[in-house]
Amino acid sequence: MAGRFGPNDFAACARCGSGKVHPKLLVMGPIAGIDSDSRSYVCHECGHEGLPIFFDTAEARAQFGREKRGLWPAEPTSAKKSVLSIPILPIQTDPLIDIKILDLVPIRVASVTGVRWAEGRLQPTAYRASFQEYWDAIGGPRYNAARIFMLDLSGVNRANPNFDVTRHLVKRCDVWLDSGGREPEEVMDGYMLDVERVVAGSKTLVGIGAFAELYGLSSEVLPCLDWDGRVVWGDPRERQVELRDVAKRLRSIGFPSLCVMDLRRLGTELGPDPALLALLEGLDAELYVGGGVQETDVAALGERGFTGGLVDPYTPVIRDLMRPPKQEATTEASAPAPVPRPPPAPDAVPGPG
Repeated sequence: MAGRFGPNDFAACARCGSGKVHPKLLVMGPIAGIDSDSRSYVCHECGHEGLPIFFDTAEARAQFGREKRGLWPAEPTSAKKSVLSIPILPIQTDPLIDIKILDLVPIRVASVTGVRWAEGRLQPTAYRASFQEYWDAIGGPRYNAARIFMLDLSGVNRANPNFDVTRHLVKRCDVWLDSGGREPEEVMDGYMLDVERVVAGSKTLVGIGAFAELYGLSSEVLPCLDWDGRVVWGDPRERQVELRDVAKRLRSIGFPSLCVMDLRRLGTELGPDPALLALLEGLDAELYVGGGVQETDVAALGERGFTGGLVDPYTPVIRDLMRPPKQEATTEASAPAPVPRPPPAPDAVPGPG
């Protein structure tokens, strides 16, 4: 949101101090898009509507937020952030089901699938489970996922995001959502679902100019460069396809962080491509890398300076967590079989007297 006024503006909610302040979207209003005339903004943390407060630095904004929460001393600046491990959840919601059913069982209508890049689109694989089953595995104490990278396959592949289902799923954890928006306004629609961040994938945007428009609407949008040896764009006529050059261009626009998704390795569990990591090293940005990444790869990404790893769906760890617990064979204790005894001899029992 700060990018709407300039790259050096940092906005915070006047009520709670949160940085999750975005232009208020008109839903079914007379003019679709951003209500720029009334300068109306909404905080996605506390729901407050009104003009935000602007600061010169991100540190000043963070201190204001801490003071709103009653934490007056500034947090140590030398504390090192831990590398983030974020599972990728491709969501399949087709075929669409009557909305009355969706209101009852949205977490079972949506399926979490495996995914591979083939024929210019994200193809679901044979792995499939209900969102409830998948979340029970990764959201439990053994995996403890607090944030997920959600791919709405209906939106990405057919420009038909299923917000009726997705709005229920995002209530369960912090979500970074790629709904497949083709235009900047469509990408911003994701904030109507109260997600933590909306993701703008290059595979559905027409070109680099769309990212500049997005930054003008909100600096909190997370760009994702989809890469298969070159940056994949929704419009094949876009000529800026060299990964490092495009990443530098996004930094010059003002985006502080971005994702790179290696489409060639997505869903393969082969680990990140060493050549790709070498290509990305040294870029002045918070970088999240996906495509073939497993849980065991994330720590090494942090050691090389990356901010986080986007973990493939249905890794061996996740598959193991989704297996039903083994039932131990129970054996009931049984009494020993009676041993037949011969009848006593006539003189074995003493007679009376």
